Amino acid sequence: MAVILNVKNLVVDYGIIRAIKGINLKVEEGSIVAILGANGAGKTSTIRTINGMVKAASGSITFKEEEIQNMEPYRLASRGIIQSPEGRMILSGLTVEENLLVGSYSLKTAVVNGTKKSAKQLQKETLQEVYDLFPVLKERKKQQASTLSGGEQQMLAIGRALMGRPKLLLLDEPSLGLAPLIVQEIFEKIVQISKQGTTILIVEQNAYQTLKIADYVYVLELGSVKTEGKAEALLKDDQLIKAYLGG
Repeated sequence: MAVILNVKNLVVDYGIIRAIKGINLKVEEGSIVAILGANGAGKTSTIRTINGMVKAASGSITFKEEEIQNMEPYRLASRGIIQSPEGRMILSGLTVEENLLVGSYSLKTAVVNGTKKSAKQLQKETLQEVYDLFPVLKERKKQQASTLSGGEQQMLAIGRALMGRPKLLLLDEPSLGLAPLIVQEIFEKIVQISKQGTTILIVEQNAYQTLKIADYVYVLELGSVKTEGKAEALLKDDQLIKAYLGG
């Protein structure tokens, strides 16, 4: 598979604190790649730098052979890099459907499977795809988004990101604060999104669930890549899980 995202020697500083210390990672098209590690390992700093929310001090980030480090998030969204943020960031004054439509702002006329489609057509089709994936959102489309349960709000956050038709979907702690049964459902949806052709980079503290769905994993410790490898191999490494992933 082709490499869609390539991070080389990435360094991120917060003042005098070096949060990311020259990490390298790759994401192959069509795969699920995970960044794991304990609190303070640098997971969220990494994904926020890829998304343009945090500036890189040095190193390069290449998406589809274009260097994108320090590019504004809205410009990245127009290229197909879209994040579902940690904490969901639901727009509380809007309904469920209005929240979803906000996510489609970067859509523009495009040729899809040989057919030219307007942004409006793409918006309508993508909204239906999101409703098919998360039927509960369709049931509650006129409801105030702030009244949804935590799990439903997480589905809404992911659905809103999907409204931009991402080529690379960035998921930052999608299981945060959710009950185990809901976490399992969210991860099943993530697998479904992947099978529909979206490349996914996920940052998570829930190591076991993530290792079960990921293709490849990077384990961070104090801003450096401590180990990396195929998820199925790391899932069997009890020593590594106990040492670095809180197992």
